Amino acid sequence: GRRLLAPSAIARTGETFTEKGEQPYPVPEAMTTAEIRAALEDFVTAARRAIEAGADGVEIHGANGYLLHQFLSPAANQRTDEYGGSPHNRARFVVDVVTAIAQAVGAERVGLRISPEVDFGDVFETDRDDVLATYGTLLDQLRPLGLAYLSVLHIEPGGDLVQELRRRFDGKLIVNNGPLGGGQTTRERALQQIVADHADAVAVGRALIANPDLVERWQGGHPQNEPRPELFYGPGAEGYTDYPFLEAV
Repeated sequence: GRRLLAPSAIARTGETFTEKGEQPYPVPEAMTTAEIRAALEDFVTAARRAIEAGADGVEIHGANGYLLHQFLSPAANQRTDEYGGSPHNRARFVVDVVTAIAQAVGAERVGLRISPEVDFGDVFETDRDDVLATYGTLLDQLRPLGLAYLSVLHIEPGGDLVQELRRRFDGKLIVNNGPLGGGQTTRERALQQIVADHADAVAVGRALIANPDLVERWQGGHPQNEPRPELFYGPGAEGYTDYPFLEAV
């Protein structure tokens, strides 16, 4: 019964699970300026609560087709006001959110995750020139804040786009090719990225789900549990949080 909001009133293709079975994705309502500002305050409130609860920092999710990514994409954002149209305007909401959170909890506690050219949920970014203009503008404006890091999901972490964004950000870079690069991130692949100076750190996901003591395994060269992706996002622990520790193998 809650209202669905987005930058523009554009439904994604396909269907989603509901209590009535699979249903087509509904058309969201285009956010008003007041609703955009309210969402910004919600981001700030969430960040403050995380720090107050004891977190060392927060990562702002500007990737994977979620709200901030939608504002950046010309496919999802077809607004004609100050938050849409030009690359500068499409980057405005993300700049405002990141800046406000950095002011609230300290820039040294804040990271930003982006996924340029990675199409999730019909959030398409197919024009390389537009992508560079949009994300370059975004990072030019965020660079003076001194954020803790930038995390980039892309199929070519060492490619021209990611490395240009690294230059524009001028700070610590974490890379991740996720499911795009033909398999999970292994210790060897992560080391290759670091040795090639593609990044300061490499994000690891699936291997960490399957190995709760992954650091110990990688340090000692021990064998790893294989993840069972068919059970990811399931309702129970099986295949998600029940993988054995090394000492139990």
